[in-house]
Amino acid sequence: MPLQRCVTCGKNFDPASSAAPYSLNCPSCDQDRAQAIRASLPPQPVAPPPTAFPLTIALIAACALVFRAMVLSGASAFNPTPDQAIKFGADVGFLTLNGQWWRLVTSMFVHFGIIHIGLNMWCLWNLGRAAEQLLGRFSYLLAYFVSGIFGSIASVYWHPQGVGAGASGAIFGMAGVLVSFVYLKKTPAHLRPNSNMLGSLGTFIAYNLIFGAAIPGISNAAHIGGLVMGLAVGALLPNAAAPESARRARLSFVTVISVIVLAASAFAAKQLRAGVTDLSSIQDLLKTGKTDEALAQLEKLTARQPDFAPAQSMLASVYFGKSRYPEALAAMQKAYAADPTNISYQQKLGSAYLNLGEYDQAITFFQKLITQNPKDSRAYLGLGSAYMSLKQYDAAIAPFRQAATLDTKSALPLHALGQAQLRSAQYADAQQTYRRLLAQFPNDTQAQAALAYATSHLR
Repeated sequence: MPLQRCVTCGKNFDPASSAAPYSLNCPSCDQDRAQAIRASLPPQPVAPPPTAFPLTIALIAACALVFRAMVLSGASAFNPTPDQAIKFGADVGFLTLNGQWWRLVTSMFVHFGIIHIGLNMWCLWNLGRAAEQLLGRFSYLLAYFVSGIFGSIASVYWHPQGVGAGASGAIFGMAGVLVSFVYLKKTPAHLRPNSNMLGSLGTFIAYNLIFGAAIPGISNAAHIGGLVMGLAVGALLPNAAAPESARRARLSFVTVISVIVLAASAFAAKQLRAGVTDLSSIQDLLKTGKTDEALAQLEKLTARQPDFAPAQSMLASVYFGKSRYPEALAAMQKAYAADPTNISYQQKLGSAYLNLGEYDQAITFFQKLITQNPKDSRAYLGLGSAYMSLKQYDAAIAPFRQAATLDTKSALPLHALGQAQLRSAQYADAQQTYRRLLAQFPNDTQAQAALAYATSHLR
């Protein structure tokens, strides 16, 4: 075959050697032209990660399975008891700080009822999917468990006598990681988070912290602990665009640092809450009837840690059992002063005032509780009871009526209101109260007798 002249460079070439037999250019010029065309084309988009979220789904499934096992074992689906939660791995100071450290992890999968798990899983589904995409699977799991464990440590330190459970510490950790990633612009190039994402995350965090502070029983310590750890881990995790070798080195560094921080935090919590482990051994002494030995240890413990509310409360109970009433009242006052939001301490101190005849102190105390929480029906009942003990029956009617308004499921407030009305000779009002009570509790024989008494005095 005759040679052909290239129209671009003018060199002769054999057409049979060209990849394009009908090209007017030599193979070298064809190759240069193809490279130029490829260079001028826009870059191909990087394929996004798969839309499945296996880790988030697996975490939700694990929580659901534990909850199902709890319900099948006899726990209430709406309000399981603390003991039932502990049985399935919930966090509690006297067990966790005594060596059952695995509870820091298992408590992340235990929940107090269907509403608790429902809200947590809804939050996990929304935050978890974003985190799984932005972080990658290993970083996601690392951040989730580190945040959750640190939240558990914060909870057991802050509420050593409380029972902690739930995934909220880890979920707040995910929110913290996302804030760090978006703020520091560490997201992958093919994922462009919405410009409002930081604002939405901030709203989520603020709302849930306020909600947690307003509702008794919710541990904001776990929320804050998880959030702080999530922010820190998110700042330390490698940028998504970093080379693979650099990413692996940084992940190894973050893993080691996280393990050190968690171990040091757990050790510090154990040292700072050493009284919890002492209290556990004292409880064992009381169970075996060794009251005097338990009392001696309690007195030493409270002398060493006067602000340790659970020890003061237990000391008060022992004093009451030994009829040492002034000392019992003083110990209960110290327990309340150390933890004034604890409902159990409020009830015990109020009952102590009433049982010991300290009615003026009881009135002042219950009025303070009402000021702090105007919707606490128990405080109104206590205030009314103090007035009744002082034979100030007219004054007792208003707090009893308010207690009945706030607590419509119990017969006790209406019984107390009816008695105050009878004692103050307001028989028509008492008749109306007992009829209202019997409409709710038709088999209440005490109410039937009181209604008959009130009716007989109206004739």
